[in-house]
Amino acid sequence: MNFFSGYKYLLKIPLICILVGIAVSSYGQQNSKVKQIDSSTLKKSFVERMQEFAKRSAQQSAADFKADKTQLVQEQVFVEIKKILQKAKLYLKTSIDTVQAQKELLSIQADAEIAGDGVFNNTGTAHTYRNLTATSKILSALLKRGQSQKNSLDNHKQQLSNLKYKLDSLSSIKELFEFPTDSVQLSKYMQGLRVLAYEVTPIDSALTKAISSTQLLQNQTNLELFKLENSHDEANLYLKGISGQLSKKEFANIWESTGYFRPIDQIFKQAIAKGKLNLLYFVQSNVTIIGCTLLLFIICFTYLRSLKKMYEERELLKDDLEGQLVLRYPFLSALVIITNLSQFLFGSSPFIFSLIFWVVSALSLSILFRGFITKYWMMVWLLLLSLFMLAALDNLILQATRLERWLMIVLALMGVITGLIVFKTGKRNELKEKLILYSIGLMFFLELISLIANVFGSYNFAKALLVAGYLNVVIAIMFLWTVRLINEGIKLAFSIYTKQDKKLFYVNFERVGQDAPILLYLLLVIGWFILFGRNFPEYSFLIEPLRGFFSDERTLGSYTFTINNLLLFVLILSISVLVSKVVSFFATDQRTSSKQDHNTRKGLGSWILLIRIAIIVLGLFLAFASAGIPMDKIAIVLGALGVGIGFGLQSLVNNLVSGLIIAFEKPVNLGDMVEIAGKDGTVKSIGFRSSIISTYDGAEIVMPNGDLLNSHLVNWSTGAHKRRTAIVLQLTHDSDLEKIRDILLKLLATDERVLSHPEPLVLFQDFKDNRIEMKLFYWTKQLKDVAEVKSDLIVGINKVFAKHAIVLSLPQQDIYIHGADGKKST
Repeated sequence: MNFFSGYKYLLKIPLICILVGIAVSSYGQQNSKVKQIDSSTLKKSFVERMQEFAKRSAQQSAADFKADKTQLVQEQVFVEIKKILQKAKLYLKTSIDTVQAQKELLSIQADAEIAGDGVFNNTGTAHTYRNLTATSKILSALLKRGQSQKNSLDNHKQQLSNLKYKLDSLSSIKELFEFPTDSVQLSKYMQGLRVLAYEVTPIDSALTKAISSTQLLQNQTNLELFKLENSHDEANLYLKGISGQLSKKEFANIWESTGYFRPIDQIFKQAIAKGKLNLLYFVQSNVTIIGCTLLLFIICFTYLRSLKKMYEERELLKDDLEGQLVLRYPFLSALVIITNLSQFLFGSSPFIFSLIFWVVSALSLSILFRGFITKYWMMVWLLLLSLFMLAALDNLILQATRLERWLMIVLALMGVITGLIVFKTGKRNELKEKLILYSIGLMFFLELISLIANVFGSYNFAKALLVAGYLNVVIAIMFLWTVRLINEGIKLAFSIYTKQDKKLFYVNFERVGQDAPILLYLLLVIGWFILFGRNFPEYSFLIEPLRGFFSDERTLGSYTFTINNLLLFVLILSISVLVSKVVSFFATDQRTSSKQDHNTRKGLGSWILLIRIAIIVLGLFLAFASAGIPMDKIAIVLGALGVGIGFGLQSLVNNLVSGLIIAFEKPVNLGDMVEIAGKDGTVKSIGFRSSIISTYDGAEIVMPNGDLLNSHLVNWSTGAHKRRTAIVLQLTHDSDLEKIRDILLKLLATDERVLSHPEPLVLFQDFKDNRIEMKLFYWTKQLKDVAEVKSDLIVGINKVFAKHAIVLSLPQQDIYIHGADGKKST
């Protein structure tokens, strides 16, 4: 009996009681003579029996209800457990492979062992700046790698623990342990439990095992991170000590006996291993920037190759390539330009990575120099480049040896001799970039000081000066020629591209100018100082306070910010504005373009304003997001702008909104021929606030967008580029009108610029005092030909009228003069 059937049974009880009462009453009346029974006793026993029956029924109904509820909960728990089991199976299959994680940890430990070689073990007589720098960079990369491993393990364990907790919590629900009283239902329930236990047991064991192994890996990873942090701090402490005593004597004089030096083959192996690790980690962390660099190279190469093809087609290339060196080998020119400029996109790059950029740029420049500069200066360049590469290779050696010290002395001495020869016998009049002499002079002094410092045992100081001397002159030469190549590329494009061309990305060279911007020179000078300063230990510690100034958090009210965030905010906004201006190059100066290109660009130009607005709005939101400015602050700014608009910016907002309306509805478009207030012109640009209309007189009318929408504007370009024109003629009363009609129609038929459909029309409109007024209507195919066609037709009409002796009526007036004698004369 369930709850609902028991409840219905109880409802029938009052009716039964009534029937029983009636029967008993009738029986008493009919048998009054029968021995009477104590009615109170009978009534009490009957009520008690009914109450006991009701109590038993209620208990049974409650028990049935509880059993039904328990069964429902059990079914739901079974379903939830199976869902958790499916999630656990899937997660265990696709989650972290602990075996691979163990290998990753072992790899980190092996790399940390390589990083510590020469710093924490096999140290030799003294620490070297290059070895400490390489170790510090590798340990920084390993810390990031280990932290990433730790985060992955923490997340993995959290997921495993959550699954285990959910499974255990569902398995401990008390309803699962309330068994049915019916034997059949109990048998079925126990069978379901056995199946469920069969499924849960292996998953639960796998989760427990995974949690245990993950916990072990977590402990090992945390311990390794602790060791890495200690090693990194210790290496930085050594670096700080060297930077404070750069000229300190680390080794004995060159002529004295030496202490312990590690075998040269081990030093080479150590240098190669650390160099590979440094390069690998830096490339992995800068894949995006490297991709951007390759993209810039492709763009630059495409630009130069298109420019060279244009010069070859027009046979404008010079034999000596004076002023055209950038076109000699576009591939190599693009390499020189991009490698020298893009190296500043990377942060504190390791020396081996920067060396790859320098070598690629220097070798490309050497090929460009061949046959272009004189043999003398070509030999000087190759000699300086060779000495620089030897010094750079020596800089990759991380621990000192006596053999290396002698090699450094030889390299420094050769630099001194080279500087003396250049200044004594150098053909300065043949030098195309005179500023190079200053860098050669600096090289001479640096190599001389390096030579002296090395002889007297200041190894780190000598090595820093050795590399800095050669680096300074090679970088200076490459930077000077980079600017020269950029200038050549701009000037050559400016001289040949009189109109925007898709091969050069529609860049408007009249706006770009003929020279590289002065900002580029300034940036390259700053870049030279940065590359030069990186060779000295003091650089990183001098720059550290500056980095702290930009990265330290500051509080203004409830808003926390850093100088870096503010600069990033300004930079993103500036870039968005710059990009929007670059986009505007697509829609300027269309007068020299062809008809097909004009129509194509005109369709693109209709979206220029919307694209510019989208770029700036996107840049604004990115700038706010990068600066960490919350949206509620933006709402405050917008509210302030609303107040400003209400008080005094109505006109500005009206023009901005009108600009959006023009962009969407397109009543006018770029290049349209319009007429406003009796002035004809061409729409040159449509901006945020105002538009520019170029008149045929050469003037430019700057018209606010609000006035442009509100004025009575005539757009001649929306009618398929055709326009009807009328010529008014005054004929005499005795003219042969039919003849004149035929003559004029034949004249119009001979002009190809006049449309035959709609047909020209000759209408005689009215009789005047001494003339008949006639109008000649015709359609011109192109708007730009309207004035010229009308002029030519007037000339033709005059000739044909003269040929047929047709006289036009001229305004005349008869004057009568009365003389003294009363006679009048005319």
